[in-house]
Amino acid sequence: MYTGVSNLASSLQMARANMQTKLALNSAGQEVASGRKSDLLEAAGGDYSPLFALERSLAQFDLRAGTIRNASAKAAATQLNMANIQETLSGYGVELLAATDLQNQPQAFGIANSARGALDRMVSALNGQYAGQSLFAGAGVDSAAVVDAGTLYNDIAALTLAAPDSVSVIAAVDDYFFNPAGGYMTSGFTGAALNAPGAEIADGEIVNYSLRGDDLAIRNALRNVALAAVAGNGDHGGSNLDGMNILREAGLGAVQTNDGLIELRQGLGFVEQQIDNASARNTATSSTFEINRNAILAADPYQAATRFQALEGQMEAIYLMTSRLSSMRLQNYLR
Repeated sequence: MYTGVSNLASSLQMARANMQTKLALNSAGQEVASGRKSDLLEAAGGDYSPLFALERSLAQFDLRAGTIRNASAKAAATQLNMANIQETLSGYGVELLAATDLQNQPQAFGIANSARGALDRMVSALNGQYAGQSLFAGAGVDSAAVVDAGTLYNDIAALTLAAPDSVSVIAAVDDYFFNPAGGYMTSGFTGAALNAPGAEIADGEIVNYSLRGDDLAIRNALRNVALAAVAGNGDHGGSNLDGMNILREAGLGAVQTNDGLIELRQGLGFVEQQIDNASARNTATSSTFEINRNAILAADPYQAATRFQALEGQMEAIYLMTSRLSSMRLQNYLR
């Protein structure tokens, strides 16, 4: 016996087949376009826990990468400003010593004429910032490290203007920079006495890459350029011979201070290497976790394309069947 199927039931069957095939086709199309499986629960084997763990780890690696990039950029900016300080100071070392040893006053004072501007450049470098934070102010990242160069020099000149000879001038400048109760430590350096917080570049690995403007090598550098500026501007009570003695002390101090600045930059360079190594490790580990995640989520491009083509053909067949069924009428058959 033959049991007929009503037109309504046939239409519902075709509509259901059309909807199911359309959903499967959309799913396959998403896999082809994105390269990822559309059914994540099936891809994860019915348990999201491993996938969530991988996602959480990758998010942590991304956050760590941002910390490392910020630390690297801040250390590089500090290194650049230190290079500026060292290069500025180097012009007052050998040249001043040579000129003063030859008692060549025009040459010596000619070199010293630029010392006041050099002091401005060094103070500007010490007040350098990265991302709105001071590089040399220690924990006081929101404030300048040093007062402006004009104020700094005026405080020094106030101590040296009445000094009767070179010995008194040198002693006054040394007291300003090296006495814990001197002008530089009490009002010249405006940063904090504590270092800026370090950066955690790996689990348990923290690097301290900040330098402070009250470091002894930096104070020595400022001291020697300030001495040259005082002599060059004549801001003391001594003779030209006293000025030459001050310039010789500035030149000798500049040569000796260079080693201290090199040591600071070497230490900073070591930290930069640590940061680079941590960045490479973080990238490599993140890539490993990314591969593991892709092993779960990634769709086989060949299989996805084959499935898409098969469903596309199936969809076309359904449209054709629907079109033919809609044209079947008893009156058409009786004709």
